[in-house]
This record gives sequence, C-alpha cells and structure tokens, in this order.
Amino acid sequence: MSSIERFQPLPESVAVSENIAASGVADDLVACMAGHWKHVYRLLYRMAGNAHDAEDLAQEALVRAIERKSQFTPGTNLRSWLLKIAANAFLDQCRKRRSASTHPLVEDVPHTARGPDARLEGKELGQALASAISRLPHTPRAVFVLRAEEDMSFREIGEAVGISEEAARWHMMQARRELVSQLDGKL
Repeated sequence: MSSIERFQPLPESVAVSENIAASGVADDLVACMAGHWKHVYRLLYRMAGNAHDAEDLAQEALVRAIERKSQFTPGTNLRSWLLKIAANAFLDQCRKRRSASTHPLVEDVPHTARGPDARLEGKELGQALASAISRLPHTPRAVFVLRAEEDMSFREIGEAVGISEEAARWHMMQARRELVSQLDGKL
C-alpha cells in the first residue's frame, strides 16, 4: 500500500490549536473538508515528494483553512479553495527552505499486478519521473502537479498559485519541456 493510500489525516491525526477549537468552527469545517482531504494530501505528496512533508503540510493547510474560514465564499468550489491553501503552504515552505538543501527519502511505488520485469520497469520509470518532477523549479512543479494530478483548469491554477492564467500555461509548457528533456531515453 502506498503512502498516499495509508494516510488518513482527518480527524484523528490533526492537532487543532486550542483557540481554534474553542471558536467552535473546527468541527464543522473539518467535517466539510473531510471529503476533499484526499485531494489535498495527494497534491502535497506529489509536490513535496515524500509522506512526512506532505503530512506536515496537510496539517498546516488544515489550520490555515480553519483560520481563514471567513474568507471562503459559500457556493464556490471548496476543493479548489483548499488546494489553493495547500499549494500556498507548499510554496511558503519552499521559500523558507531555499537556503537549506535537503533530499527526500525514496518512497515505494504503488504495487501493480504486472510481472516482475514490468513492475521493475514501472518502478524505475516512476522513480525517474518523481525525481524529474522534484527537480523542477517550485512554480512550474506546482502548476504541473495541479494540472496533471488534480485536473484543475489553468484559471484555477493561476488563482491557486497567485499568477495569471497565461503564466500558468507558460509554466506548464516549461515543466513539460523540462520533464521530456530529463526523461529522454527512459520513455
């Protein structure tokens, strides 16, 4: 079972601060977000490249969402709002870590029902792709993951990352070019 399938952050593993819990909004918002939390964690897992950072960022995104509950407009897309908060949490973390160079631990590739040779090739390709994605600059990586994994529109991606729709398209094109260049010969 992959790290994505094992992770269930709501409600057991989330530590909500006392002042947020006392406000009475935590339970209602946590209940509303539970249906979208799989998408938030998956986005953060793909962007961060490891389960530990994804879990920390998911909890950070939950706290931010609770603190910013008043900024959510009822009737709009809750999932997009949560993904925007999550993407911004990731980008904020990247800005903080710019001076420190770290490398994520190698993660298991999800098990498939194919034969050993095909599994090995798939695992190698999956590792090469994950490695190539992790080497993308932060903004193109965020745009690529939001588009490829979350199937968000370029307008939604632009809003989530804080850039224009055209800039989101440009970053996606740059990410694709870089990935093709890095994976040339492995496909």
